[in-house]
Amino acid sequence: MSAPGQGGRPAAVVAVVGGGLAGSLLALELVERDLTVTLLDDGSATATALSYGGVAWWAGAPGPLAGLLRRAPGRWRRLQARHGALGWRGCGLRLHGGGWTTALLRSRFAQVDSQALMAALPRLLVAAGVRLHREQVAGPPRSVAGGWQLALASGAVLRADQVVLAAGAGCRSLAPGLPARLRTSWAGVLALPERSVLPQPPPTPWVRHALHRRLVQPRHWRRPELEGQAPSLREERWIVDAGFAPWGEGLLLGQISLVRPGLERGAPPAADLMEVRLRQGLARLDPILARLPGPYRQVQVAFCAGGVPLVGPLPGPPGLHAFCGFAGAFAQVPVLAPLLAEVIAGTADASTLARLGTVPG
Repeated sequence: MSAPGQGGRPAAVVAVVGGGLAGSLLALELVERDLTVTLLDDGSATATALSYGGVAWWAGAPGPLAGLLRRAPGRWRRLQARHGALGWRGCGLRLHGGGWTTALLRSRFAQVDSQALMAALPRLLVAAGVRLHREQVAGPPRSVAGGWQLALASGAVLRADQVVLAAGAGCRSLAPGLPARLRTSWAGVLALPERSVLPQPPPTPWVRHALHRRLVQPRHWRRPELEGQAPSLREERWIVDAGFAPWGEGLLLGQISLVRPGLERGAPPAADLMEVRLRQGLARLDPILARLPGPYRQVQVAFCAGGVPLVGPLPGPPGLHAFCGFAGAFAQVPVLAPLLAEVIAGTADASTLARLGTVPG
């Protein structure tokens, strides 16, 4: 299960399940620590691909994690300098709502263009030495002598010294005993492939911001409140957060979130109804944007009630780890990935993660 490492030492084999933001950035950190990494991804749609990608380090997080997030912009700059273009760019941010009479413009902000990121990752991962496998993991990892065994949908079996579950909403099917604070929601956006559909000259300030590639979002997001209520829900609830973000040559418009009671993933909600709700909510910000011809796309999203993700070793046989349930993933993932990588590499224990409150248990 081990390949030669630097100086002839055996390099531990780590299987990372999930090829979105979390799994990919962790894989890059692991190969930097002389580990042999296989990244398993089934090619299905990920929350990363439809994310606004704002690096809102200043928005805070519960407890000691808030201070760590201040390092996120520096981590993105380091990653891009080391591995090549990842979609990181400076941009203007316009905040709306909250009872103020005027919108607030933060001229110095940063975004990771999620379309550019997902296009670049396969090439950058391979160049860094990560082994990519387009495979679906068929069930929970099984502890075997000296490590772990993963059954793949193709019928093949992968053995590894350690396994990381970074598959977002798919993690609970791979580890049913994950803490109950890990939940799932359905999130939908309008995904415009081209900004050329925007009317010119811009008839509203919001259209002008879209043409200038600014990120627009609520001053007070409604989604975190809904996620915090997840453990006590008795029926499904949905909310709309109006806004938009640059997305390659196009634009992501609005965001609708639907949360159901319980831990089961459930069937996708009716896309046509979700789109109507999303457009109605977006129209309260700008009716012109709400009428733009863009396809509605929805994905399942993992989150943790309370805002603190699951990062660290799972109880039971050693070598199985969780890396999922992020809130503000583009700020949390780049600062937490190095900490988990050090634990997996054996150069640190999990005490730092424990102080942050992320260790599952």
